[in-house]
Amino acid sequence: MAVYKIKTPTKDGRQYYFRIKYKDVLGRIHDYKSQKYLNLKEAKDQEALYRIEIQKQNINNSTITIKEAFNEYMCQHQKEIKKQSISKIIDKYNHLKLIENVKINSLNTGHINLLIKDLEKKNLSVSYKNKILGVLKSTIKYSNKYYDTTDNILKFITNFKNVDSIKKEMDFYTYDEYKVFDSAIDSLEWHTLFEILYFMGLRKGELQALTWNDINFSKKELSITKTLTSKIKGENYTISSAKTKNSIRILPMPKNVLNDLKTMFNKAKKFKDFKMDWFVFGNSVPFRENTIQNHNLKYSETANIKHIRVHDFRHSCASLLINKGASITLVSKYLGHSKVSITLDVYSHFYKSELLEITSIIDKEF
Repeated sequence: MAVYKIKTPTKDGRQYYFRIKYKDVLGRIHDYKSQKYLNLKEAKDQEALYRIEIQKQNINNSTITIKEAFNEYMCQHQKEIKKQSISKIIDKYNHLKLIENVKINSLNTGHINLLIKDLEKKNLSVSYKNKILGVLKSTIKYSNKYYDTTDNILKFITNFKNVDSIKKEMDFYTYDEYKVFDSAIDSLEWHTLFEILYFMGLRKGELQALTWNDINFSKKELSITKTLTSKIKGENYTISSAKTKNSIRILPMPKNVLNDLKTMFNKAKKFKDFKMDWFVFGNSVPFRENTIQNHNLKYSETANIKHIRVHDFRHSCASLLINKGASITLVSKYLGHSKVSITLDVYSHFYKSELLEITSIIDKEF
């Protein structure tokens, strides 16, 4: 490690710096000492970025490999990418290890075909395999931008297609089925949790991240600005910004949800250490994902009704809205989809009855 700490911090508390000795392309030795940083992590991060800059100066653009370009891409963009997204990208990149040592300027259709055959052998969905190819494409584009390597190979990287696949229709509860499920719940807290999932269509992470600061009782509104995940190694849970810009939304609360949340809030306020940043579901610590899943299974078994996933409550909400005549645009906005086309693609089969109405209109007129 080339990071050091001075004994006397600067006036603004900076006391860490890094020092690097390196050779330039002409073989000359340089001894670089950085400015001061507030903490050890910041100094380490800046050291890593500086080493990359040195590498950029020394490396011949014809020799950079997929692995080198990917590592640099991740290092430069890690502050812009959510933690949970970083681990997902790395998981996808691991499927590229077969060709990671190939120089980008040497990458040809033979390498791509080899990768495609390798991915075809794996039990991966078509969507996931295309995301792996997406990581490869992003790496090549990055290298082209910063090292002027060729990106001609991109036109030969085509997505996987499965023309024989039939789109799986998600499971959901009708309103009558939901009432049966709800009849098995003997707790206001859990009743309200599944009530919000069913009538407001929140994603699981959005629900877990809700705090009392997000509830405006006077305006009867619920704000969704963040999401929670427990899938990052070494962390109990992580809260980050919403999935997309469109995921940030303010939803009016149905009367039943509003009244139940009021009752829960009045109960929570009785705790001496109560704070408005407490989680709506879990108080000082949010409900864990497996806890929600276990209660979902428990109540469906008790009610003797089919079991659906927690995410299927979101689909149930969409089904309920569509069956009550909500437009696709309104459903898309309510669910926080980034594009209306996504909503239409996912829930088009819910509009079959409306298509029949169109034929009825035509038949009557003509």
